[in-house]
Amino acid sequence: MSQKKILAGDIGGSHFTLALFEEKGTELNLLQTERHVLDSKLPKEEILQQWVLSLKKYTKGNPGLCISLAMPAPFDYEKGVCWIKEQGKFNSLFGCDLKTEFSQGLGIPRSQIKFINDAEAFLFGEAHFGKGFGFTNLLGITLGSGLGSAIKQGDILFDADLWQSPLKGGIAEDYLGTGWFLKLVKNKFGLELKGVKDLLDHETLQPEIPVIFDIYAKNLSEFILSVYAKVPFEAVIIGGNISLSSALFVPKLLEHLRDATADIVIEISQLGELSTIYGATSLFFEARSERASN
Repeated sequence: MSQKKILAGDIGGSHFTLALFEEKGTELNLLQTERHVLDSKLPKEEILQQWVLSLKKYTKGNPGLCISLAMPAPFDYEKGVCWIKEQGKFNSLFGCDLKTEFSQGLGIPRSQIKFINDAEAFLFGEAHFGKGFGFTNLLGITLGSGLGSAIKQGDILFDADLWQSPLKGGIAEDYLGTGWFLKLVKNKFGLELKGVKDLLDHETLQPEIPVIFDIYAKNLSEFILSVYAKVPFEAVIIGGNISLSSALFVPKLLEHLRDATADIVIEISQLGELSTIYGATSLFFEARSERASN
C-alpha cells in the first residue's frame, strides 16, 4: 500500500498552523497539528527563519516529505512568489521567492513544495469535509485581516479574488476585513484597537457592538448579493476569525438577504483552520482534486 506524508500549512497575518498527514491508499490520516503566533510585520529574515525552523522539524529524517502551504493573495502560487503589499501584513516579503527560500533552507527539491490560495483551500476543505458537503454551487469567504474568496461551480473550484471588487464606492476588503472595525471605532470613538477581539472585550463599547455588527451585516449582504448576481450559488460558507462572532451579524445578514428575495443558505465553518489545512493537501492529491485556475 502506497504511503505518503504531507505537511500542510495555513499561513495567516497573525499565525501559522501546520498539520502532518499520512496517506494510506485512499485514506488521509491526520497525525498531528501545531499552531504558532506570527508577527507578519517583522523583517523578511525573521519571518523566514521562524517558518524554516518550524518546517525543518518535519523534514529532518524525512526527505520525501511533501509540503503544501495555503497563503493569502496576491501571490504567484505556481512560482511561489509573494506579492502581498500594503495590506498590513507581510510587506517585507514583497517579491520574495518563498519556494526557493524553503527549498534551500530545508534542503528539499522545489517540486516537493507547493502553494495554494488560502480561500480556495478553505472552500475545498469545506466542500469535501465540512459545511459545504452536498452543495453543487458555493461561495466561500474568509473574513479576517483581509477578505478571501473562492467559488465552486459543479466540479470546478477556484480562487475568486474578490477582495478588490467594488463595494460602497471602495473595495470589498475595506468594508469586510478587520480594518473596517478598527477604522470605525477610531473615527467614531477615538479608540485605537488591535483587532475585533479588542472591540468585543472593550467595556465602554458594549452598548455599541450590536449597532456596529448590524452595519457590518449590511456591508456583507451587499457583497454577497453583488457576487450572486453574477455567479449564482446555493450557499455561502464563512470562515476566518471574524466568523467566530457570527452570532452578532448572521441574523441581520439573513434578514437583508430575505429582503432581497435571495434564497441563499449561510453556513459558518465548524472545522475552522482545519478546512484550509485539509484543502491544502489537495495539491498532492490531484487525482481527487476538482480545483482549477481562475
